[in-house]
Amino acid sequence: MDLISSRLRFRPMEEQDRRFMQRFLSDGELTRWLPVDYPCPIEQVHLHVDRRLEHWDQYGFGTFVLEELHGREPVGYCGLEHVVESPFIDLRYGLIQTVQGRGLAFEAAMRLVLYGFQGLQLPRIYGAAMPENRASVAVLTKVGMRPDKRFDCYGSNLFTASVDRATFEQAILAGVEQGT
Repeated sequence: MDLISSRLRFRPMEEQDRRFMQRFLSDGELTRWLPVDYPCPIEQVHLHVDRRLEHWDQYGFGTFVLEELHGREPVGYCGLEHVVESPFIDLRYGLIQTVQGRGLAFEAAMRLVLYGFQGLQLPRIYGAAMPENRASVAVLTKVGMRPDKRFDCYGSNLFTASVDRATFEQAILAGVEQGT
């Protein structure tokens, strides 16, 4: 099951994406905002990809690899996943440096939140970012998320937020009515 947005193709993560995730997760600049101990050695990358693949198998949704519509090379990832041993569904995303700053993170996040509410019928979606990562905090806020201290899975030093389906749909409808 693939999704698309105006500039991106979303395809479920597959075995073939190990090489891309290895490059992504071993790059200190790309991983400096992740809330865990990165960059990753190869064993951690394989474990990371294994977990993404297992999530798809278990739940039928998960993390997508992002490609620009006019290209075939991965430019990032975006997904919705259950946080282990919790009731939370977490929005996750990351982009390679050459495509950052073009609004693609917001576009990907918005498409996935829409998919989560309309396609998966999720009641609430959560997100987390390091407070210093203003770009990521802005993406979470622009998709309608508001601070939510209940989402404490990654430690108290993060900006944590959520949005419920009704609030998101009201905001989308208001944006459509206003022509935004």
